Amino acid sequence: MSTEKYTLCWDDNSIPHRLWLEPEGTSSRLVMEVIKDVTPEILSVTLPFSPQTVAERWGGSAIPVSPAFDDGRLFTQTRVLFNLPTGCVLWTVTHIMQPNGKKMSADKLAFIPNLRANEQSLQALWSSIE
Repeated sequence: MSTEKYTLCWDDNSIPHRLWLEPEGTSSRLVMEVIKDVTPEILSVTLPFSPQTVAERWGGSAIPVSPAFDDGRLFTQTRVLFNLPTGCVLWTVTHIMQPNGKKMSADKLAFIPNLRANEQSLQALWSSIE
């Protein structure tokens, strides 16, 4: 088992989360450590691309594809982390303010085939048929 990992850096200093890629044969595992006041949440998703291919698509920030909802106790938004050749990596962001004033996360990562982020929305990928 390889211990090699490719760390990706955020352009936005207000996001303290950590993001890295781990090789898994010809694929890669995207791992995200979501940092909030309560125990960090570790998310991961296996992608059918090499870490190099995924890393080349990292733009340094997430692309919002839904409006943010924030009532002071609950924040939720859907964002895309990567547009990849055959789909995108979706990050659903959910931060909850607990009664003790500490924030926790209930986030999710998923690879969504045949869609990509474009102009702050999800759009279908179209392939030409010859």
